[in-house]
Amino acid sequence: MINKPAIAEGVDFINFAWRDLGLRVTAERFSDKGVAELQFFSSNGEGEVLLHHAEVNLLATQTINTLAKRLEKNSHDISWLEVLTHVTNETIKIARRSEPVVPIGKKPDTMKIEYQLTPIIEKGQPTTVYAPGGYGKSYIGDYIATLVQLNIVGMNSWTPAPGNVLYLDWEASKEDHDRRVWAIKAGLGIDTEETFLYRFCSQPLVNDIHSIQGLVSEYKIDMVIIDSQMAATGYGPDQAQVASQFYNALRSLRCTTLTFDHVSKEDWKSTSSVGPYGSVVKYNRSRAQFEITAKSQVVGDDYIELALIHRKHNEGKLLNPIGIRINFNQNTEGQLESVTFESCNPADNPEASKTLPLAFQIKDLLRSGAMTIKEIAEELEANEASIRTITNRMEKRGSLVKIGDSWGLKQGI
Repeated sequence: MINKPAIAEGVDFINFAWRDLGLRVTAERFSDKGVAELQFFSSNGEGEVLLHHAEVNLLATQTINTLAKRLEKNSHDISWLEVLTHVTNETIKIARRSEPVVPIGKKPDTMKIEYQLTPIIEKGQPTTVYAPGGYGKSYIGDYIATLVQLNIVGMNSWTPAPGNVLYLDWEASKEDHDRRVWAIKAGLGIDTEETFLYRFCSQPLVNDIHSIQGLVSEYKIDMVIIDSQMAATGYGPDQAQVASQFYNALRSLRCTTLTFDHVSKEDWKSTSSVGPYGSVVKYNRSRAQFEITAKSQVVGDDYIELALIHRKHNEGKLLNPIGIRINFNQNTEGQLESVTFESCNPADNPEASKTLPLAFQIKDLLRSGAMTIKEIAEELEANEASIRTITNRMEKRGSLVKIGDSWGLKQGI
């Protein structure tokens, strides 16, 4: 009778080691129905040799007996049926193990929301940023990944909880991101080779999730960036079901995720979108959502200005719109030398101002002095009833004060 193996678990990965036998068996891509991929390795003192690799139905007795006979050709000194019995029992037990039930309602260590990047990306939760194509999403993704990986405070005092980042890319290439990240690091004053991890992707996330789970476990990943959800989403007639499968796969990674997505053609033409392209499940399942609006760039500009609008947050208040200016700095030969990010006032951007929430537009307008409801409505080309409702709400929140028939900003706002 052989000894029990040493067992180590990873994300969708089990390692069985019989050191006295010089044998190691791994079980991957296993399911509660008993199907698993098994790899058998033998140690010869100088390294490991792969003996066999197969997808196996662990609950099929004939299959196990056949596999044992196949393995006996590699080594007659090992009781392969005993090895396979250990592997089968433990793999099925782990595959069918449910999440534990735990008590809730106890006083937490802190009542503060934890962020991977304060104040925009909540730690351990899914955040989505959506916009039309060509709105700088990948540059923003590389910028955020660099801040988190290298623990650097960015524009608008974006403050990271440092961690390892994995960038999953369905749209560009390693060479594209190499250029962007090197230029972003140059803009931050960093000249080291240190950076985050990148993976070129082509399969739907759900189909590839086992490999990604393994990478998250192996490299101790704290944040995964998906670029983009439209490309990473699987296929099927039911968009709601497909979107749910995507978010279930994200949840299995058990880490912070930042997903970039697109908007519909109709929303692209509109001054305000209703969310990322596709099922409303995308809105419901993400913890927070931001929309990038109003790209301001004309021929010859070496910068773009964008407005980042906070559309949803399951915990806490919505943030004020964030203006982002991305500067593309070239050398004398016209090659990209560095990329810098800086804050700007989105209300100063004619294109962005049309997409900002009315409360923000009103507050920015009143910085020049008090105005009546009619004057505000005419200036913003908005309905007087809507302006009246919003100003009353802003008064209750303490940001506006009534001055006769006019409204003005509360001192200090």
